[in-house]
Amino acid sequence: MARVVVGVGVPHNPFFPRLAMEDGQARIVGDFNTVRAALEAAEPDILLIYTSDHFVNFFYDKLPAFCVGTAEHADGPHEISRDMPWYSTKVAAAFGKGLLGHGLKSNFDLAGAEELRLDHSTLVPLHFLTPDMEIPIAPVFINGLAHPLPNADRCHQLGHMVRKYIEQWDDDARVGVIASGSISLEVGGPQVGWVDADWVNRVVELMRHGKSAELVAESTTEQLIRAGNASGELLNWIAMLGTLGDAQPTYLEASMEPAESPRSAHVFGVWGVVGG
Repeated sequence: MARVVVGVGVPHNPFFPRLAMEDGQARIVGDFNTVRAALEAAEPDILLIYTSDHFVNFFYDKLPAFCVGTAEHADGPHEISRDMPWYSTKVAAAFGKGLLGHGLKSNFDLAGAEELRLDHSTLVPLHFLTPDMEIPIAPVFINGLAHPLPNADRCHQLGHMVRKYIEQWDDDARVGVIASGSISLEVGGPQVGWVDADWVNRVVELMRHGKSAELVAESTTEQLIRAGNASGELLNWIAMLGTLGDAQPTYLEASMEPAESPRSAHVFGVWGVVGG
């Protein structure tokens, strides 16, 4: 049977690849390298990534709360950006199709996507963590950007359901789980340049001590809105924690830049080898 072997959480700022090329010693590079080392040590066969679609695959006319990628391959980023290389990735289609069916039988009204276009939310993490793109990915999209958002408890339950699917899947694959997203971020709105540092610190503290139930309870839609219009991406982390169970991180770091008047907050986490 398949099993979860590692969980990691990272941000996905689209400017990170360019910044890393300009300053190879930047803290952001060190954080990604730490996470990459843990991921490589776990030797996953599949990378399940909880991610957000930035209106590349979906828009308000068709906007699922949860969508499983079931394509054979995907590429991107399908955005206008000079900061990212173009990548083609393998998709674990059989895994995704099985998850879609299992989810529907488990009373999760999942959508499925047999055609995928990837954006920076998926490809920035992969750029740093698996730049050769040799490990098939299993993207699970959670709507963290367009209101109404799915509630945090349902996202946590989604993670539980995914874990059950992995453990009953008729394959001996080792599955690494990635959460991609920001905890507090405003894009193109009136709060651009501001970070809810208190909320970021609260989220990190709860994750550090494995208090997922408290994190879920406090991650109300109202709180996510207060933290910025892109802060619903925390739901990706909450789904990952549901998949990992009650594990505590072996590495968890948050940075605010600049410290005096934060313009961005970057959180990186590793949840070690879980059941591997």
